[in-house]
Amino acid sequence: MEYINEHTLPGQIGQLAIVISFVTALLAAFSYYMTASGREQWKSLARGSFYVHVAAVVGIIAALYYIMFNHYYEYQYVWQHTANELPIYYMISSLWEGQEGSFLLWIFFQAILGVIIVRTAKKWEAPSMTMFALVQGFLTSMLLGVYIFGAKVGSTPFILIRELPEYINLPFTKMPNYLEMEQFQNGRGLNPLLQNYWMVIHPPTLFLGFASVLVPFAFSIAGLWYKKYTEWIKPALPWTFFGIGVLGLGILMGGAWAYEALSFGGFWAWDPVENAVLVPWLTLVAAGHLMLIYKARKTNLKTTYALVFISFILILYSTFLTRSGVLGDSSVHSFVDLGLNGQLLLYLFFFIGLSLFLFFYRYKNLPKSSGEEKFWSREFFMFIGALVLTISSFQVTFSTSIPVLNSLNVVEFINPIRGWFSMEPLENIAPPIDPIDHYNSWQLPFALVITFLIGITQFMKYKNNDTAELVKKILLSLIISVVLTGLIAWGSQMDNRLYILMLFTSLFAIIGNGDYWLRMVKGKYNFAGSSIAHIGFGLIMLGALISNTNKEVISKNDTYIAEGFPANENILMELNDTLQMGRYNVVWNGESREGHHRKFHMDYYKQKSNGELEKVFELEPYIQMNETFGNVAEPSTKHFLTHDIYTHITYAEPDEVREKREANEGYGREADVEMSVNDTAVYAQHFIILDSLSIASELSRFDANGNPMSIAVKAHMRVVNVAGQAYPAEPIYFVEDAGVKHIDADIEDIQMRIRFEDVDSQTGKISLKAYQYVGDEEDFIVMKAIIFPYINLLWLGSILMVIGTVLAIRHRIRKSA
Repeated sequence: MEYINEHTLPGQIGQLAIVISFVTALLAAFSYYMTASGREQWKSLARGSFYVHVAAVVGIIAALYYIMFNHYYEYQYVWQHTANELPIYYMISSLWEGQEGSFLLWIFFQAILGVIIVRTAKKWEAPSMTMFALVQGFLTSMLLGVYIFGAKVGSTPFILIRELPEYINLPFTKMPNYLEMEQFQNGRGLNPLLQNYWMVIHPPTLFLGFASVLVPFAFSIAGLWYKKYTEWIKPALPWTFFGIGVLGLGILMGGAWAYEALSFGGFWAWDPVENAVLVPWLTLVAAGHLMLIYKARKTNLKTTYALVFISFILILYSTFLTRSGVLGDSSVHSFVDLGLNGQLLLYLFFFIGLSLFLFFYRYKNLPKSSGEEKFWSREFFMFIGALVLTISSFQVTFSTSIPVLNSLNVVEFINPIRGWFSMEPLENIAPPIDPIDHYNSWQLPFALVITFLIGITQFMKYKNNDTAELVKKILLSLIISVVLTGLIAWGSQMDNRLYILMLFTSLFAIIGNGDYWLRMVKGKYNFAGSSIAHIGFGLIMLGALISNTNKEVISKNDTYIAEGFPANENILMELNDTLQMGRYNVVWNGESREGHHRKFHMDYYKQKSNGELEKVFELEPYIQMNETFGNVAEPSTKHFLTHDIYTHITYAEPDEVREKREANEGYGREADVEMSVNDTAVYAQHFIILDSLSIASELSRFDANGNPMSIAVKAHMRVVNVAGQAYPAEPIYFVEDAGVKHIDADIEDIQMRIRFEDVDSQTGKISLKAYQYVGDEEDFIVMKAIIFPYINLLWLGSILMVIGTVLAIRHRIRKSA
């Protein structure tokens, strides 16, 4: 059949580019392997095939953007992730909303880094590029979208909707002009959570960080392969800190996105996908510092190898976590399962196996440490820091992996009670009830150790230190930190001992590194990188501690609002009403529409000395109206030097609810209730009790044989207020030839209506709808407002950490030259 107005050529070009990129990646891997094995004549083919691979990757991106910007909705990827009304910057970011596009972004950045390695690696080119090309081959296979012996290999972004297995033989696939149907005139669009400028720059930064972790991994494999067990560290070190800087920046951007666009009220929620990115960064930081130790003292080489391998493997594991669909119920931004789990696991286990094989094959030949580490030595304390980071990452990994462990029907190989090879599955592990509290309770002790070590290790020498001399160096920083800790803890009424310790170690990290840079190295910028990065990390910890432990929820209601809206965090506001929130008086003075945004205008006032109210600023939290994905509330924040005021709408009555209330004779605040006989439910501070059910004979009709022609079921109920006064109610569920009717029970004394909505003949439960009479009540919203004190310390620390890392990379590149 010839379909009308289909644009198959750009998709065919894109698919051809995928095949070329896959084949040339494998060819480059083989050719570089032959080159690394001593056959130099293969180098030209290796380089040429890798360059063709890079060109093909660019071709895939060009073809995909072409069909996206031209709105060719016959393609599943275009229909799924774009829409006519999306502005150009969101059209750009739509490429990486889906799994295929995010894989493509990752492939692109690794291709660019590969070109740089080809041009700069010299003697390390062949072995390291063998790894690069091999990884590229695995990643591009994720885009193939073919079936081999019934097994799915990859998922292509160039598949047509009518070619999807779930749509084959549906009526529209047999219509030559199916593209004229209404559903193909526009796409589903971008998830409203991702319609934020941070999502234009945050994912590319993260994927560049992912790609950069491959470089030290490739160099370490090359070192084992070539038996140059230590030489690889020198070229890998700048790349390691490049990965630390870029991946760290991506994580911080994610925090900024969460703070500005998500309504959970903060910058970090220990979401599983956040954790999956954080963990390899922690181990990479540990690996980078152990590489510094080895350069200085020739110790901990085996641990350095292990951490470099673990960092790369954790990148692969995080890929499996976020793309397998296993986190779909526990994360707000994981991908759905595309049926690639087997391929993802093969990718993961192949590189685990390769790393372990080479490591243990060469283990006996690895150089031993040059000598024992002294307790009072810089290398010992840096090693302890690396160890703490690694343990921290394992704790986060285990807790994040609970859905994975529960999804596996694991055989208990060691079970002395049931037998050594019992086939009974392990019991499910209960996930933490409060993830934030769970992770914080574990990670706070680790953070204490790390921030203290950051403050002291800069002052220490390698090999050994004189204790008295070390104390003399750090004494000033310690005294200032102790004094400031006492003043801040007293001023903020901080009484949690762990928090006070965290306050001290964070201040010590900041002050100690500042003191070291200014007093010990005389402010020289060549040596400023590590100190500035450490100051930045200390500020991040300090800002997170102060802003979270002293945050003030100023939106508090005096009475109960509704289930799911805690009165100690939310406030109910009527239109044009003035309510006091902390030091402010807040007025909701209306709303406006801008495209899909329903904006709420919140005026914040302060009282002047003469008692008059003066408007000081306005915030506009809004709700993105989206029929496809559901409406999404996005906060609005007022930034001050010493604090932020964060505001978002917890609930706003939808237009259709208002219209429904008007059609329901003024009854609103609808609630669904499911009950069995003798059950009790709570609604609007009343108890609803179902006593019994009976047939309403006056409404029911039966034929001569006693079979029902129409039947009415009456619910005998009581509604009891808090004083114990009961009001009878008998709503009726009436089924007849014309359909279902409801005879509502109105309780005028308490202005309540109860509707018998449905009955489940299998369970015997009935469904009710409860209403309150609201008449022409004023429009209302439920709002949350939080003051985050000194949150700018965190953002300042983020900037300084990135600047310090850049300076450290610059210094390492100069030393390597």
